[in-house]
Amino acid sequence: MATATTPWSEGLQEQTRDAIKEMRVAPDGCLHFKHKTLGYASITLDDVLSNRLVLHAKKSDVEFVFSDVTALLLGGWAVD
Repeated sequence: MATATTPWSEGLQEQTRDAIKEMRVAPDGCLHFKHKTLGYASITLDDVLSNRLVLHAKKSDVEFVFSDVTALLLGGWAVD
């Protein structure tokens, strides 16, 4: 069950961990994420390969930087 710090189900959290670990990028070369209030973002394959979790907002120049997948999940992000 989702906790107060992440709105996503355990299943989606696990899918997010797996997608990052397995580098499941879309044809555009990015992994895509969603957030309940911040919208959508993506991370490039280059960043994943370099072990950098830098999400780039889709509708602005805002970047969200995380130290690890747990921090990304606790920040409210999940794979889209």
